[in-house]
Amino acid sequence: MILRRRVGVGTQLLRLAIRKPLGTFGVICILVMALAAAFATGVQVPLLGVEIPALSKYKPEAVFRMANPLYDPDTFNPEALSPTTLDRQGAPTLDHWFGTDSAGRDTWARVIIGARRSLGIGVGAMAIATVAGTFLGVISAYFSGRFDILLQRVLDAIQAFPALLLLILIVSITEPKIHWLIIALGFVGITQISRIVRSTVLSLREQPYVEAAKVLGANDLRLMAIHILPNTMAPIIVVFTIGLGAVIIAEASLSFLGLAPPGVSWGQMLNEGRNFIYSSPWQAVFSGLAITLSVLGFNLAGDALRDILDPRLRG
Repeated sequence: MILRRRVGVGTQLLRLAIRKPLGTFGVICILVMALAAAFATGVQVPLLGVEIPALSKYKPEAVFRMANPLYDPDTFNPEALSPTTLDRQGAPTLDHWFGTDSAGRDTWARVIIGARRSLGIGVGAMAIATVAGTFLGVISAYFSGRFDILLQRVLDAIQAFPALLLLILIVSITEPKIHWLIIALGFVGITQISRIVRSTVLSLREQPYVEAAKVLGANDLRLMAIHILPNTMAPIIVVFTIGLGAVIIAEASLSFLGLAPPGVSWGQMLNEGRNFIYSSPWQAVFSGLAITLSVLGFNLAGDALRDILDPRLRG
């Protein structure tokens, strides 16, 4: 008999990183964004009695000024009467790593605080979409029949509307609050998750172990909660991960159009910076790069998770 040596967790993670380099890059992008969101401002650790400093020494709303090169108290030019002026569209320096925006604010501080908003909205919206979509998908596929047909036609009607137009409609008729935006984004994502879960449950309910549980007297609730739902976790995790990238793009799109609740947002920064894209592209480039890396990271990580969790793709 040949005994296999037990492989540690660190070795397994290293092997996965080598086998899935794109997935590893995606996970690194996600970790960078998560750390930026967590430590955008100082964090107090009560158990250790220490305070972790913020990643930026400036606040995102702080306005910076510089010496006015046109200053001349004897002139009638309004722009030359003040000895200082706003440091607008400044190039990256050691003090301002990503430069300054059109209002004289530090772009680096606004990019990392925008990560907190984007990731928070993404996780909240996908949590709503995943819970509601999983519930609808399980009961629709398990009971099937007329109930399944009716529910699927309702979801078809919702999915018939373009996602962005539906989001604009919901955001326009609700208050400009973050929680309403999260609910709207979660509502739009329900249909896709419900369909994926439904297709998985349709194949699972015919499995021999489910039939055996029925023979032993398991009721419908136990069958769905114990025998079917746990086996749908793999596709749900993959859809949740990839869906985070889609939610970040949707939130940035609404912010770009000026329809999102007020606050520091990557889409809003991109909209403000596009007017200076030729003279000083710093704000537009770095905010657009933050959106790109976060969405790319979630998509690559989701693809890697799909390959790892799906037995048909492991080979």
